[in-house]
Amino acid sequence: MSGEGFWHKAAGARWQRRRLFQAAGAGAGLAGITLAGCGTKTNAPGSSQGGGTASNQPKRGGTLTLSDNFQRGFDPHILQATDTGSFGQFYSTLIRANPRTNELEPDLATKWESPSQTELVFTLAPNIKWHDKPPASGRALKPDDIIFSFKRIQTDDPRFINKAYLSSIDKLEAPDDHTLKLTLKSPDVTQLSNLSVLSLKILAPEVVDKGGKLGSADAVVGTGAFVLQTSEVGVGSKLVRNPAYFKPGLPYADRVELKAFTDYGTEWAAFLAGQLDHRWVPGQDSAAFASQKKDQYRLDWFPDLGYDIIQANVSKPPFNDARVTRALRLLVDHDEFKTQWAAVWYGRARYSAVFAAATADSWDLSEDEYKKYLEWQQPKDNAIKEALSLLSAAGITKDKPLKFTLSGTNGSDYQVPMSQLLQAQLKRNSQGAVDCDIKLYDTTAWTQIRSSSNFEYYVGGHNAGGADPDATFSSTYKTKGGRNYGRLSDPQLDQMIDKQRAIFDEKQRKQAVREIVTYLIDHSPYGSVDARYVLNAAALKTHDFPVEGTTNKFGEHYENVWLS
Repeated sequence: MSGEGFWHKAAGARWQRRRLFQAAGAGAGLAGITLAGCGTKTNAPGSSQGGGTASNQPKRGGTLTLSDNFQRGFDPHILQATDTGSFGQFYSTLIRANPRTNELEPDLATKWESPSQTELVFTLAPNIKWHDKPPASGRALKPDDIIFSFKRIQTDDPRFINKAYLSSIDKLEAPDDHTLKLTLKSPDVTQLSNLSVLSLKILAPEVVDKGGKLGSADAVVGTGAFVLQTSEVGVGSKLVRNPAYFKPGLPYADRVELKAFTDYGTEWAAFLAGQLDHRWVPGQDSAAFASQKKDQYRLDWFPDLGYDIIQANVSKPPFNDARVTRALRLLVDHDEFKTQWAAVWYGRARYSAVFAAATADSWDLSEDEYKKYLEWQQPKDNAIKEALSLLSAAGITKDKPLKFTLSGTNGSDYQVPMSQLLQAQLKRNSQGAVDCDIKLYDTTAWTQIRSSSNFEYYVGGHNAGGADPDATFSSTYKTKGGRNYGRLSDPQLDQMIDKQRAIFDEKQRKQAVREIVTYLIDHSPYGSVDARYVLNAAALKTHDFPVEGTTNKFGEHYENVWLS
């Protein structure tokens, strides 16, 4: 496939479903190619639910009631995608990805072109206005606002963990009031899809200057379909329809009410009682629910953008010893994680050393291929034998055990049993050579501890923010990546990551990605326990609700949801 195929697509989980441009030949250039020239269908995210038939046309009005709890403020530029997906209700991105297909769609930009392999030119939609709240007070959005946000994200301040997604951009220019031009340092097939990462929301400069940490609903001024009126941690939030929204006819709902819950069980009970319009089904209930309730709810499986990662802090001995980190990964029992943890909390899971399910479905090794590697082989006897040999070579035995703290968060119900299972596996499979304790922090404290790399070894939720494999590689595995909390630095790996970003041929890039995955299996101090899938359940009165994960929200697509 030539370059236009990759520029046009969000290189994600199911980008191969449809080809809007046919290749002119391997290695063809991009000069003059228009990448998107028409508006998105308003009911695209839920097209499988039949929202737009002649007898079932979308309707205006009503209140969409969901669960959410804004605990970390409203500054998307310093938060991971898990915390910013819901922000799409009131903030916008330049472009966005369809949650069902991962194909790119217009948002602030109604079309984009590539005069060359190092240029991207975006035409903004007409009549975009900031919410009628001070200090922006309903003024028109300009390309300079987008440039301000992107430059803010690019800063070297370690708080801005999403800068890797914009690392290829050399120049940001506004030729006129409706055009944004990006000039890249070198050809990069991933830059277009990276612009759809959920954390790259556009903020008004005067709001940032006045709002400080953007900690309250009053400080939230966006261009999205809904206006945030109130928000209280532990209680919930209220949003109303944006009467000046730039997409004609949208949103359909008049209001969105978000309810906060203290635990997943209470939240699930509220959904079953009809108090919520959507919720993911607990894993242990998913099989029976899918079979018995298929006529009572709209059901849809979703390959999650989030997954659970293990990171060793290689700046702290002995985790700077590759023998130690390799041994700890070999002690992990992925089958046990699938059956005794993922199946209970999510419903389905697959092997993956690196990716979330949304990426793994198209870019990863198959499960059969994973089973050829020692870490995933069953029974675990050979992996344990090798792990004990590596630990012994590093001076670690049951008489001189490795003692460390396994860190994480108790901010989500599933995090505690995940940490406990990993601790149990390390102790049991090491036959006493590993003796780790657990320390779990609340959400706020853990965010600070993780971002400052003030831990020895951790397991926890992770989200690269996009389905393209580079979203994971560049943010998590590249030197100084914003999500590279364990301070991994591997020059050879960095070169491999840079190389795959410049490969426009589909087949060649997939091979390069596989080579990185296999390299990480053999060399990385990081790993994954499993990649997860969750079952979505939506009330029958809702139409075109986007599929979501346990923590992934796609608030920008709530504009398309209508209620009957």
